[in-house]
Amino acid sequence: MINRSPFFNQIVIVSGILSIILSCGLSLGYMSCFLDQNAGNHPIHNKNLQKSIEIAGEIVFLPSIVIVPFVMQKMGRKKAIYATTVPLLLGWLISFDNRNFGSIITVNILHNTALGGAVATSSVIISEYCDPHYRGIFLMLETAMMSLGILISHISGMLTCWEFISSIGVSTSIVALIANYFSPESPYWLTSQGHIVRATECFYFLRGAHGEALNELDVLLTSQKRKLQLKALKPIQRLNFREKITDYVKFLLKADFLKPLSIMILLFSFVGFSGENFVSNYSLRHVFNLTNGKYIGTIILDVMTLICSLTACILIQIVKRKTLFLFTGSFSIIFLAMTSILLILQSFNIFSKDYLWLVLSFITGFVMFMSLGTSALPFSILGEIFPTSYKGIGSSLTCAYLWAFGNSLLKWIPNLTTYIGLHGILLITIVSMSAMLYVISKIMPETSNKNLLEIEDLLKISNNEVENDFEDSNTFDNLKLFIEV
Repeated sequence: MINRSPFFNQIVIVSGILSIILSCGLSLGYMSCFLDQNAGNHPIHNKNLQKSIEIAGEIVFLPSIVIVPFVMQKMGRKKAIYATTVPLLLGWLISFDNRNFGSIITVNILHNTALGGAVATSSVIISEYCDPHYRGIFLMLETAMMSLGILISHISGMLTCWEFISSIGVSTSIVALIANYFSPESPYWLTSQGHIVRATECFYFLRGAHGEALNELDVLLTSQKRKLQLKALKPIQRLNFREKITDYVKFLLKADFLKPLSIMILLFSFVGFSGENFVSNYSLRHVFNLTNGKYIGTIILDVMTLICSLTACILIQIVKRKTLFLFTGSFSIIFLAMTSILLILQSFNIFSKDYLWLVLSFITGFVMFMSLGTSALPFSILGEIFPTSYKGIGSSLTCAYLWAFGNSLLKWIPNLTTYIGLHGILLITIVSMSAMLYVISKIMPETSNKNLLEIEDLLKISNNEVENDFEDSNTFDNLKLFIEV
């Protein structure tokens, strides 16, 4: 490994991950941009075929959420990055020759495979590679890069140059592959596999040898040594398939996993149920139907989201994670409540439609505060909150829940709107948001400037398990006889 400053090494690795996120953001807008620009002179103009392309992408997205984190857990973080980047690069290369249905559906499948893997693993990888003092800003940059990718796609759609999207997609994918090639493996993963010497070398490469880093490394190695020593003392048992399943279920029912999982589900439920789906996907599109073209209103929102995401990168270095989430979440509720009140007044002809700009202002405030932290922070915390042994399954289940929850909401919106109206939906979301935010304020841990081991200790229900495993220091000293490190 090249002898560079630890901070420079972290930047190289993070730049590769952020390149993947940027490329995934491009892919989110690419297909609609391509189909819109080629509607008249391309064989893929049938709406049923376009629906098939969309469904094919959704079908592979969920398995990718499961498979790529499994690769990350079993084969390492570098392999997981390759499993995400290679399909992404292949998809962009094929996109230059989208002449038939087969090539287009292949591009969408490859892009959604990469997107699922990136969503589930990128935060985990950044968290393990970066110093706690810089980890927050690097994690928040993920949302900014996704927003930038979507913005570039929409601008390209307005300028009718979909080939430009493919060119940037290829470039970002190559940057990610190069950065990953020169990156070391995660010291946390290496330690969990028992590769103590390699883990120590990679840790020095990434974090240096200053006081805080050395203390973190010492705790990391000591913790893993204890796990290995206890494992060496346990009798070897041959389990059949049913017993392995039962043993794994018991593993997942431990408090060390259930507590962070419940926190993440609550955070993502708040974001999904916050009304953002209603505002952006269904109810208030007419507000942004500007006369200068179909992309203008969307681009305005994209620019605002990008600016807020970049601002959040600064705020995360000044304000603690929990404080930022509660602050932005509270103001999101307030702006959504004001929007709901105006819509109710309008339905009773009390509020004039001449003041529609006021509704637009409240919606803008809602989107702004969501982008300032509420939407991005759960993905950041996802990489920090699960213990090393649970990171793969934890990120898989959390992202699968988010996918299922979001898709369910979108299917319910038309029916709910028919029965209770738009203002009724907004009222339900406001009440739900308020209840969730209260519970979040009670159970969400503060992870700012804490290393991953400190966060793991912070989430432990009690120390009973540790005390049962290590009854006293003499027992631990005797365990050293059973393993050579």
